[in-house]
Amino acid sequence: MYSLFIDTHNVDINLALYKDSELVDTRVKSSSLHHSDNIMPLLSELLNSNNVSVHDLGEILCINGPGSFTGVRLGVTIAKTLAYTLNLPIKTITSLEMFAVSSESENDKLVIIKDLKGCFGGLFTSSNELKGEYFYKSNSEFEEYVEENNLREKIVDNKVDFNKLYSFFNTKETTNPHKVNPIYIKVIEALKNDKKSNI
Repeated sequence: MYSLFIDTHNVDINLALYKDSELVDTRVKSSSLHHSDNIMPLLSELLNSNNVSVHDLGEILCINGPGSFTGVRLGVTIAKTLAYTLNLPIKTITSLEMFAVSSESENDKLVIIKDLKGCFGGLFTSSNELKGEYFYKSNSEFEEYVEENNLREKIVDNKVDFNKLYSFFNTKETTNPHKVNPIYIKVIEALKNDKKSNI
């Protein structure tokens, strides 16, 4: 069975093709604000170079954010469309889970993705389980948070290990494509501000 992995949450497009649990091929392209121009040609190249049709796919694996509004929406929309039209199971994990899983750290790990005003992130256990909730913090808030909790050494690199990802996806349940929704940075920030206003 072929599995297709799609991630467009940030500046890179990450695509991977698996067959019977083994990584077959990948495509990684940094396209910043041009994901809409690059994603479909890159996806076609990945499939065509391996003589695979979309009708050969058995499941879709997708990163549903958090990330940039346009980036996350694009990848999730393509994943949902493929899953729905081809009647395929779909599984999702967050971008923060992706980096936690890909890390080589065997301890608790702090995963962050920065934007201009701050960063969103989450603290994960050594077994990649989220501790507490995802957060969005301004640059100054984040520095304070790291220093107060002695987390500087726990910040991990944002790299992707496609083999580890597949194993992690195997622990997840399939989802109805209609219930797959993007998670945006702004939503996390809004939720945080909403909690403050209710205190």
